[in-house]
Amino acid sequence: MNKKSEKSINDKALKTISNANKKAVMAVIFTIIFSVSFIIIIFYYFFISKLYIAEKNDEPLYFSILFIDDDKEIYGAYVGIVSSLNNRIGLIGLPRNIALWENKNYNPSKLSELYKDRGENAVFKAISTSVNKKISYKISIDNNQISDIIDLIGGIKMYIEEPIEYKDEEKGYELSFDIGEWLFTGEKTVSYLHYLTMKGYEDIETLYRLEDIIINSMIGLIQNSQLKNIINAKSMRNAVFSKVRSNLRPPDIEAFTKILANSNERTLIIENIDARIGDNGVLVPIFEGNAFIKQMDDLTLYVELKTQKSELNNEDVSLIVLNATTTAGLADRINIRMRYRGFSAGEYGNFGANLNESVVLVRDGNIEKAFMVANEGRINRIYAKTDRRVLNNVVLILGNDYYEITR
Repeated sequence: MNKKSEKSINDKALKTISNANKKAVMAVIFTIIFSVSFIIIIFYYFFISKLYIAEKNDEPLYFSILFIDDDKEIYGAYVGIVSSLNNRIGLIGLPRNIALWENKNYNPSKLSELYKDRGENAVFKAISTSVNKKISYKISIDNNQISDIIDLIGGIKMYIEEPIEYKDEEKGYELSFDIGEWLFTGEKTVSYLHYLTMKGYEDIETLYRLEDIIINSMIGLIQNSQLKNIINAKSMRNAVFSKVRSNLRPPDIEAFTKILANSNERTLIIENIDARIGDNGVLVPIFEGNAFIKQMDDLTLYVELKTQKSELNNEDVSLIVLNATTTAGLADRINIRMRYRGFSAGEYGNFGANLNESVVLVRDGNIEKAFMVANEGRINRIYAKTDRRVLNNVVLILGNDYYEITR
């Protein structure tokens, strides 16, 4: 073999070795990049929450919840703002017959039709577009999941103003309650969502029922420190959040339950979207949706308030006083006293039954107003019974235990 041939063979061998080394180096680099990326993804999934990032940057975070019926139809929806920095949550209720813009270049579509035709992602997109906010968390809950969650937390205390006798044998819904406090199981809660009395306003009333469930759950947390501890336990929060369909990750769930575990009367406020019936009979946000955007911006400002001092005064509470005792003229007398204390108290009258225990009911989703009246009246029974048709946003029902009764 001549020197030239030998040199060619050596060059080929060296080239082969070099290529092999390059491949080996590339494989090592790829493995390192993949491993680091995998570790970062795992770390992000299990330890980093968008809520904590928003808290660090002092920014609000937006989310949306859909409630789904047994018939795979939408009950209604909520779009919300949450601030873990200020421990507050604001929600705006969206009835299922509200029309929103999936694309601003086209006419709005009803949420119920969007969900039926194209599923929950189309609904989330329409909410995000219409409110002009990025929706970070998307949550869906159906009847079975609602029932399971209610039972996991031990039920919800609700207040019945008028006796209820309701039965739907075909679907298995049933309620039988007299006036007073009752503990609703998951099954009763689902039946309550189907108990509708306002003819022609079923979509709005369903949203009111959802609001009752949400607010009464929150009031239960506020008043029960033991329940707060239970909710904050890892096993319980995992059990509760496993019952919903969402893009929530473990650190997100922990961040939300931390807010609930530290909840107070200012943690949650619920509003309903400002809308009107259009020419075609469809409910649409007023001012071509601009009012909806402003409503969300205003609610965001409330959620972002850093002060612990309330911005509400007694005069912000529009109060109705009802006498549920045999003491004649009590509602009139207490109504006058509450006016002297600054409450915007106007209406008064008699309740439909005699009660031993006084109660405060909130009508408009602002829990803080109910607590203001309850603290003044030394009452610890506070409930939501939503009805935004009435002018008064809080009801004081005077029972035989009311501290100002003189016989």
